[in-house]
Amino acid sequence: MKKILAFVLSLSLAASVFAPTVSAAEPEITLKLGSTTSEGTAEIEACHYFADRLEELSGGTMTCDVLANGLAGTETEIIEGEQMGSMDMSVICGVLQNFDSALMFLEWDFLFVNEEHLKEVLYGEIGDQIEQRILDTTGVRVLSTFMRTPRLMSTTKKIETLEDLKGLKIRVPEMAARTALWRALGTSPTPMSFNEVYSALQTNVIEGQENPINTIVANKLYEVCPYLTISNHVYGFMYLNISDITWQKLNEEQRAWVQQAADEAAEYNDKLAVEMEKEQLDEAAEFMEVTEVDTTEWRERTKDVYKEFESDPNYDAFEKIYLQIVEAGEKY
Repeated sequence: MKKILAFVLSLSLAASVFAPTVSAAEPEITLKLGSTTSEGTAEIEACHYFADRLEELSGGTMTCDVLANGLAGTETEIIEGEQMGSMDMSVICGVLQNFDSALMFLEWDFLFVNEEHLKEVLYGEIGDQIEQRILDTTGVRVLSTFMRTPRLMSTTKKIETLEDLKGLKIRVPEMAARTALWRALGTSPTPMSFNEVYSALQTNVIEGQENPINTIVANKLYEVCPYLTISNHVYGFMYLNISDITWQKLNEEQRAWVQQAADEAAEYNDKLAVEMEKEQLDEAAEFMEVTEVDTTEWRERTKDVYKEFESDPNYDAFEKIYLQIVEAGEKY
Protein backbone atom coordinates (compact mmCIF):
# COMPACT_ATOMS: atom_id res chain seq x y z
CA MET A 1 0.00 0.00 0.00
CA LYS A 2 2.84 2.38 0.88
CA LYS A 3 4.46 1.68 -2.51
CA ILE A 4 1.19 2.48 -4.30
CA LEU A 5 0.79 5.75 -2.40
CA ALA A 6 4.40 6.72 -3.14
CA PHE A 7 3.87 5.97 -6.84
CA VAL A 8 0.69 8.09 -6.98
CA LEU A 9 2.45 10.91 -5.16
CA SER A 10 5.35 10.84 -7.61
CA LEU A 11 2.93 11.03 -10.56
CA SER A 12 1.18 13.97 -8.94
CA LEU A 13 4.45 15.84 -8.42
CA ALA A 14 5.57 15.14 -11.96
CA ALA A 15 2.29 16.45 -13.32
CA SER A 16 2.66 19.66 -11.34
CA VAL A 17 6.17 20.20 -12.68
CA PHE A 18 5.26 19.72 -16.33
CA ALA A 19 1.81 21.38 -16.24
CA PRO A 20 1.56 24.63 -18.21
CA THR A 21 1.83 27.78 -16.12
CA VAL A 22 -1.49 29.52 -15.55
CA SER A 23 -1.54 33.17 -14.42
CA ALA A 24 -2.78 33.36 -10.87
CA ALA A 25 -3.70 37.00 -11.33
CA GLU A 26 -7.13 37.71 -12.75
CA PRO A 27 -8.18 41.34 -13.30
CA GLU A 28 -9.77 42.62 -10.11
CA ILE A 29 -10.29 46.14 -11.40
CA THR A 30 -10.89 47.29 -14.97
CA LEU A 31 -10.78 51.04 -15.46
CA LYS A 32 -12.60 52.78 -18.31
CA LEU A 33 -10.66 55.64 -19.94
CA GLY A 34 -12.65 57.88 -22.27
CA SER A 35 -11.54 60.33 -24.96
CA THR A 36 -12.96 61.95 -28.08
CA THR A 37 -9.50 61.92 -29.66
CA SER A 38 -8.82 59.51 -32.50
CA GLU A 39 -6.73 56.36 -32.51
CA GLY A 40 -3.29 57.01 -33.97
CA THR A 41 -2.74 60.30 -32.13
CA ALA A 42 0.10 60.57 -29.63
CA GLU A 43 -2.24 60.97 -26.66
CA ILE A 44 -4.24 57.85 -27.47
CA GLU A 45 -1.08 55.84 -28.11
CA ALA A 46 0.05 57.04 -24.69
CA CYS A 47 -3.26 55.92 -23.17
CA HIS A 48 -2.67 52.41 -24.53
CA TYR A 49 0.85 52.59 -23.10
CA PHE A 50 -0.67 53.52 -19.73
CA ALA A 51 -3.01 50.53 -19.93
CA ASP A 52 -0.15 48.15 -20.73
CA ARG A 53 2.06 49.47 -17.95
CA LEU A 54 -0.76 49.37 -15.40
CA GLU A 55 -1.40 45.73 -16.19
CA GLU A 56 2.31 44.95 -15.90
CA LEU A 57 2.83 46.84 -12.65
CA SER A 58 -0.23 45.31 -11.03
CA GLY A 59 0.62 41.77 -12.11
CA GLY A 60 -2.56 41.65 -14.16
CA THR A 61 -4.86 42.60 -11.29
CA MET A 62 -5.66 46.00 -12.86
CA THR A 63 -6.52 46.62 -16.49
CA CYS A 64 -7.75 49.61 -18.47
CA ASP A 65 -10.08 49.83 -21.47
CA VAL A 66 -9.26 52.81 -23.70
CA LEU A 67 -12.43 54.19 -25.29
CA ALA A 68 -11.17 56.59 -27.97
CA ASN A 69 -12.97 58.20 -30.93
CA GLY A 70 -15.85 59.35 -28.73
CA LEU A 71 -16.94 55.82 -27.84
CA ALA A 72 -17.51 57.04 -24.28
CA GLY A 73 -19.54 60.05 -25.46
CA THR A 74 -18.75 63.75 -25.84
CA GLU A 75 -16.13 65.41 -23.66
CA THR A 76 -18.86 66.84 -21.45
CA GLU A 77 -20.49 63.42 -21.07
CA ILE A 78 -17.13 61.86 -20.19
CA ILE A 79 -16.52 64.36 -17.38
CA GLU A 80 -20.08 63.94 -16.13
CA GLY A 81 -19.43 60.19 -16.05
CA GLU A 82 -16.31 60.75 -13.93
CA GLN A 83 -18.30 62.91 -11.56
CA MET A 84 -20.90 60.16 -11.15
CA GLY A 85 -18.34 57.35 -11.02
CA SER A 86 -19.59 55.63 -14.17
CA MET A 87 -16.41 56.66 -16.04
CA ASP A 88 -13.07 56.17 -14.34
CA MET A 89 -10.57 58.16 -16.35
CA SER A 90 -10.15 60.50 -19.30
CA VAL A 91 -7.64 62.42 -21.38
CA ILE A 92 -9.16 65.85 -21.57
CA CYS A 93 -8.49 69.49 -20.84
CA GLY A 94 -10.36 72.59 -21.96
CA VAL A 95 -13.87 71.21 -21.46
CA LEU A 96 -13.26 71.31 -17.70
CA GLN A 97 -14.08 75.02 -17.89
CA ASN A 98 -17.69 74.09 -18.63
CA PHE A 99 -17.83 72.71 -15.07
CA ASP A 100 -15.89 75.56 -13.47
CA SER A 101 -15.67 78.83 -15.39
CA ALA A 102 -12.56 79.81 -13.42
CA LEU A 103 -10.73 77.25 -15.57
CA MET A 104 -11.28 79.21 -18.80
CA PHE A 105 -7.54 79.67 -19.24
CA LEU A 106 -7.00 75.94 -19.86
CA GLU A 107 -7.45 76.42 -23.61
CA TRP A 108 -6.99 80.13 -24.24
CA ASP A 109 -5.75 81.28 -27.61
CA PHE A 110 -2.49 83.27 -27.53
CA LEU A 111 -2.13 82.93 -23.75
CA PHE A 112 1.10 80.93 -23.81
CA VAL A 113 4.00 82.48 -25.69
CA ASN A 114 5.75 79.18 -26.42
CA GLU A 115 6.18 75.67 -25.06
CA GLU A 116 8.78 76.77 -22.49
CA HIS A 117 6.28 79.21 -21.01
CA LEU A 118 3.63 76.47 -20.91
CA LYS A 119 5.90 74.00 -19.13
CA GLU A 120 7.03 76.57 -16.56
CA VAL A 121 3.39 77.17 -15.66
CA LEU A 122 2.21 73.57 -15.62
CA TYR A 123 5.15 72.12 -13.69
CA GLY A 124 5.42 74.91 -11.14
CA GLU A 125 3.39 76.55 -8.42
CA ILE A 126 0.74 77.83 -10.84
CA GLY A 127 0.23 74.31 -12.12
CA ASP A 128 -0.27 73.06 -8.57
CA GLN A 129 -2.96 75.71 -8.05
CA ILE A 130 -4.70 74.66 -11.26
CA GLU A 131 -4.71 70.95 -10.41
CA GLN A 132 -6.05 71.61 -6.91
CA ARG A 133 -8.78 73.82 -8.33
CA ILE A 134 -9.78 71.08 -10.79
CA LEU A 135 -10.04 68.53 -7.99
CA ASP A 136 -11.96 70.83 -5.67
CA THR A 137 -14.53 72.01 -8.21
CA THR A 138 -14.97 69.11 -10.63
CA GLY A 139 -14.07 65.98 -8.66
CA VAL A 140 -11.46 65.04 -11.26
CA ARG A 141 -7.92 64.31 -10.10
CA VAL A 142 -5.02 65.11 -12.47
CA LEU A 143 -2.48 62.29 -12.70
CA SER A 144 -0.11 63.61 -15.38
CA THR A 145 0.11 66.04 -18.27
CA PHE A 146 0.35 65.10 -21.95
CA MET A 147 1.98 67.84 -24.02
CA ARG A 148 0.50 68.52 -27.44
CA THR A 149 2.04 70.20 -30.45
CA PRO A 150 0.62 73.68 -31.23
CA ARG A 151 -2.87 74.10 -32.64
CA LEU A 152 -3.08 74.98 -36.33
CA MET A 153 -5.96 75.88 -38.64
CA SER A 154 -7.30 73.71 -41.46
CA THR A 155 -9.72 75.60 -43.70
CA THR A 156 -11.57 75.53 -46.99
CA LYS A 157 -10.15 78.93 -47.95
CA LYS A 158 -6.63 80.31 -47.71
CA ILE A 159 -5.76 82.26 -44.56
CA GLU A 160 -2.80 84.65 -44.72
CA THR A 161 -3.86 87.70 -42.72
CA LEU A 162 -6.24 88.69 -39.95
CA GLU A 163 -8.55 90.14 -42.59
CA ASP A 164 -8.92 86.66 -44.13
CA LEU A 165 -10.60 85.48 -40.93
CA LYS A 166 -13.50 87.89 -41.31
CA GLY A 167 -16.78 85.96 -41.28
CA LEU A 168 -15.04 82.55 -41.40
CA LYS A 169 -17.34 79.83 -40.08
CA ILE A 170 -14.90 78.04 -37.83
CA ARG A 171 -15.63 75.20 -35.49
CA VAL A 172 -14.61 75.82 -31.91
CA PRO A 173 -14.91 73.51 -28.90
CA GLU A 174 -18.06 73.99 -26.84
CA MET A 175 -16.48 76.54 -24.49
CA ALA A 176 -17.64 80.12 -23.99
CA ALA A 177 -14.12 81.55 -23.73
CA ARG A 178 -12.96 80.10 -27.02
CA THR A 179 -16.09 81.29 -28.77
CA ALA A 180 -15.38 84.82 -27.47
CA LEU A 181 -11.75 84.67 -28.58
CA TRP A 182 -12.55 83.64 -32.14
CA ARG A 183 -15.33 86.20 -32.35
CA ALA A 184 -12.77 88.86 -31.40
CA LEU A 185 -10.70 87.72 -34.38
CA GLY A 186 -13.62 88.46 -36.68
CA THR A 187 -14.73 84.90 -37.38
CA SER A 188 -18.17 83.37 -37.02
CA PRO A 189 -17.36 80.71 -34.39
CA THR A 190 -19.52 77.58 -34.38
CA PRO A 191 -19.32 75.45 -31.22
CA MET A 192 -19.71 71.72 -31.88
CA SER A 193 -18.42 68.35 -30.76
CA PHE A 194 -15.29 67.26 -32.62
CA ASN A 195 -17.09 64.08 -33.74
CA GLU A 196 -19.21 66.26 -36.05
CA VAL A 197 -16.35 68.25 -37.62
CA TYR A 198 -15.53 66.13 -40.69
CA SER A 199 -19.11 65.99 -41.96
CA ALA A 200 -19.66 69.68 -41.12
CA LEU A 201 -16.66 70.60 -43.27
CA GLN A 202 -17.82 68.27 -46.01
CA THR A 203 -21.26 69.92 -46.15
CA ASN A 204 -19.96 73.49 -45.71
CA VAL A 205 -21.71 73.94 -42.36
CA ILE A 206 -18.28 75.20 -41.27
CA GLU A 207 -15.30 76.45 -43.28
CA GLY A 208 -12.52 75.56 -40.90
CA GLN A 209 -11.39 74.12 -37.61
CA GLU A 210 -8.27 74.27 -35.42
CA ASN A 211 -6.35 71.47 -33.76
CA PRO A 212 -2.83 70.04 -33.40
CA ILE A 213 -1.42 68.48 -36.58
CA ASN A 214 -1.80 64.95 -35.22
CA THR A 215 -5.56 65.41 -34.93
CA ILE A 216 -5.77 66.93 -38.41
CA VAL A 217 -3.87 64.04 -39.98
CA ALA A 218 -5.36 61.22 -37.91
CA ASN A 219 -8.87 62.33 -38.91
CA LYS A 220 -7.86 62.96 -42.55
CA LEU A 221 -9.20 66.48 -42.43
CA TYR A 222 -7.00 67.23 -45.45
CA GLU A 223 -9.68 65.44 -47.47
CA VAL A 224 -12.12 68.28 -46.76
CA CYS A 225 -9.71 71.17 -46.04
CA PRO A 226 -7.23 72.12 -48.76
CA TYR A 227 -5.47 74.78 -46.65
CA LEU A 228 -3.30 74.49 -43.53
CA THR A 229 -2.35 77.62 -41.59
CA ILE A 230 0.62 77.45 -39.21
CA SER A 231 -0.80 79.79 -36.58
CA ASN A 232 0.45 78.14 -33.37
CA HIS A 233 -2.33 79.98 -31.55
CA VAL A 234 -2.50 77.51 -28.66
CA TYR A 235 0.44 75.71 -27.08
CA GLY A 236 -1.68 73.00 -25.63
CA PHE A 237 -1.75 70.00 -23.38
CA MET A 238 -4.17 67.42 -22.06
CA TYR A 239 -4.60 66.00 -18.60
CA LEU A 240 -4.61 62.27 -17.95
CA ASN A 241 -6.95 62.22 -14.99
CA ILE A 242 -9.02 59.95 -12.81
CA SER A 243 -12.40 60.34 -11.13
CA ASP A 244 -11.87 61.03 -7.46
CA ILE A 245 -14.66 58.54 -6.77
CA THR A 246 -12.57 55.85 -8.44
CA TRP A 247 -9.37 57.05 -6.74
CA GLN A 248 -10.91 56.75 -3.28
CA LYS A 249 -11.81 53.11 -3.97
CA LEU A 250 -8.18 52.17 -4.64
CA ASN A 251 -5.78 51.08 -1.94
CA GLU A 252 -2.33 52.65 -1.57
CA GLU A 253 -0.59 50.03 -3.68
CA GLN A 254 -3.11 50.36 -6.50
CA ARG A 255 -2.80 54.16 -6.43
CA ALA A 256 0.96 53.84 -6.71
CA TRP A 257 0.62 51.61 -9.79
CA VAL A 258 -1.81 54.03 -11.42
CA GLN A 259 0.41 57.03 -10.71
CA GLN A 260 3.56 55.35 -11.97
CA ALA A 261 1.85 54.22 -15.17
CA ALA A 262 0.47 57.76 -15.66
CA ASP A 263 3.91 59.36 -15.20
CA GLU A 264 5.50 56.96 -17.66
CA ALA A 265 2.67 57.47 -20.14
CA ALA A 266 3.25 61.23 -20.05
CA GLU A 267 6.92 60.76 -20.90
CA TYR A 268 5.96 58.39 -23.70
CA ASN A 269 3.40 60.85 -25.07
CA ASP A 270 5.73 63.84 -25.07
CA LYS A 271 8.46 61.99 -26.91
CA LEU A 272 6.05 60.47 -29.42
CA ALA A 273 4.30 63.79 -30.13
CA VAL A 274 7.60 65.42 -31.11
CA GLU A 275 8.61 62.44 -33.26
CA MET A 276 5.30 62.39 -35.06
CA GLU A 277 4.98 66.15 -35.69
CA LYS A 278 7.41 66.50 -38.61
CA GLU A 279 6.14 63.34 -40.27
CA GLN A 280 2.55 64.53 -39.92
CA LEU A 281 3.32 68.01 -41.25
CA ASP A 282 5.00 66.41 -44.26
CA GLU A 283 1.99 64.17 -44.80
CA ALA A 284 -0.42 67.08 -44.58
CA ALA A 285 1.69 69.09 -47.03
CA GLU A 286 1.13 66.40 -49.66
CA PHE A 287 -2.58 67.28 -49.70
CA MET A 288 -2.76 70.85 -48.38
CA GLU A 289 -1.34 74.24 -49.23
CA VAL A 290 0.62 75.32 -46.15
CA THR A 291 0.84 78.95 -45.06
CA GLU A 292 2.76 80.40 -42.11
CA VAL A 293 1.26 83.55 -40.63
CA ASP A 294 2.46 86.35 -38.38
CA THR A 295 -0.02 86.39 -35.49
CA THR A 296 1.22 89.55 -33.78
CA GLU A 297 -1.93 91.42 -34.79
CA TRP A 298 -4.05 88.44 -33.76
CA ARG A 299 -2.56 88.51 -30.26
CA GLU A 300 -3.23 92.22 -29.98
CA ARG A 301 -6.86 91.73 -31.03
CA THR A 302 -7.48 89.12 -28.30
CA LYS A 303 -5.44 90.50 -25.39
CA ASP A 304 -8.42 91.99 -23.53
CA VAL A 305 -11.00 89.29 -24.22
CA TYR A 306 -10.64 88.01 -20.66
CA LYS A 307 -12.33 91.18 -19.40
CA GLU A 308 -15.55 90.13 -21.12
CA PHE A 309 -16.10 87.65 -18.31
CA GLU A 310 -16.05 90.15 -15.41
CA SER A 311 -19.66 89.32 -14.57
CA ASP A 312 -18.89 85.62 -14.19
CA PRO A 313 -19.26 84.51 -10.54
CA ASN A 314 -15.84 82.81 -10.73
CA TYR A 315 -14.11 85.74 -12.43
CA ASP A 316 -11.86 86.65 -9.49
CA ALA A 317 -10.45 83.12 -9.28
CA PHE A 318 -10.04 83.01 -13.07
CA GLU A 319 -8.37 86.41 -13.33
CA LYS A 320 -5.91 85.63 -10.53
CA ILE A 321 -4.45 82.60 -12.30
CA TYR A 322 -4.82 84.11 -15.78
CA LEU A 323 -2.72 87.15 -14.86
CA GLN A 324 -0.12 84.94 -13.13
CA ILE A 325 0.24 83.04 -16.42
CA VAL A 326 0.56 86.27 -18.41
CA GLU A 327 3.20 87.59 -16.00
CA ALA A 328 5.18 84.33 -16.24
CA GLY A 329 5.26 84.74 -20.02
CA GLU A 330 6.69 88.25 -20.06
CA LYS A 331 10.27 86.98 -20.14
CA TYR A 332 9.72 84.83 -23.24
